[in-house]
Amino acid sequence: MLLLLAAAQAATVTDLPPFLRGDLGVSYTFDRLQGSLVERGALPSDDQTVAQRQDNAHVLHYTLAFGVAPGAAVFVDAPHVVYRGIELQEWSKMVYDPATETGTYYGTAPEEDSTLTKGGGLEGVWIGARGTPFSEAFPKRHNRFTMMLEGAVRTPGTGSWFVVNDPSTTGGLGMHGAGSGGVGLRIGIVTSARHGRHEPYLKLAYEDNLPVEVDILADDGTVLAAGAEIDPANHVQAAVGAEFIASENTTSGARTAFDLHLAAQWSSHQDVPTGLDLPAVLLPEAGLVQQAESFEVGGGVGLDVRFMKYLSWQLGADVRYHLPQRLEHPYPVYTGGDSIHVVAKTGLGIHLR
Repeated sequence: MLLLLAAAQAATVTDLPPFLRGDLGVSYTFDRLQGSLVERGALPSDDQTVAQRQDNAHVLHYTLAFGVAPGAAVFVDAPHVVYRGIELQEWSKMVYDPATETGTYYGTAPEEDSTLTKGGGLEGVWIGARGTPFSEAFPKRHNRFTMMLEGAVRTPGTGSWFVVNDPSTTGGLGMHGAGSGGVGLRIGIVTSARHGRHEPYLKLAYEDNLPVEVDILADDGTVLAAGAEIDPANHVQAAVGAEFIASENTTSGARTAFDLHLAAQWSSHQDVPTGLDLPAVLLPEAGLVQQAESFEVGGGVGLDVRFMKYLSWQLGADVRYHLPQRLEHPYPVYTGGDSIHVVAKTGLGIHLR
């Protein structure tokens, strides 16, 4: 009984189901990266906005966690991208620039609004384990903070965001898959500590997406490059924040908490097919190009309501500034200084405790 009570009071970020108990969850995430695309000239005064871009994704997450020992649990997380699309406004076609021997958008006529890349599907299934070598949920240990460690592996999923799927299986031409298309690895650490009615926490995570060999196809299924090795970006994520408990009932398990945090994400460079993020590139059959690393920094807010020990609801949003990033190494086109990444999420949890 002491274990169950302490687990119900644990911080949301380090909460684990008790031994032989489980959690079920479903959540929806809206993910948007929006801003201008800027072609840089020889001088800063020569820079020119060449498009407005929105990268939108609608994602459902299905999660299951089960306690296999006191302070340890296994989990499954299946992210399903219902739809992802890169939409362009105020864009123009690329032409050859003999002065730089590469492509340029300077001086070309504007085109109608268009969807550059679209797709969806199962990103893969994360299968992993979490454990708390230090935990405030066990009073006899006298731990003054909780530390949760995580390790997980992701299956390849259905298709890849980087390549067009077989048109006969997607219900339309030019449909991409979701995720990296290869195996993923993730490790993470989260620490939290209870101080009165607030619980500060720190989160760190590293995700490694392994290279995958694919055939790069045109929208109609024509093979542009066979056996190309895509090397997706790896990610490092960090967040520091605190949960502020507005109300709590240890008898029923009811609890309401607000979350405030700062967050940052670094993504490594990646080798991806040309034309994925830039409109009307000169040589779509060129195969792979390198996209530069990126960095985002910002923060967010959240609300966690546990109506009783069996049912909870989460709501939250993050806003991060996306620093200028070169999208394809042959072309001097960068994301603009107005690029903002917004992630909003809501979800329900069922706690079999």
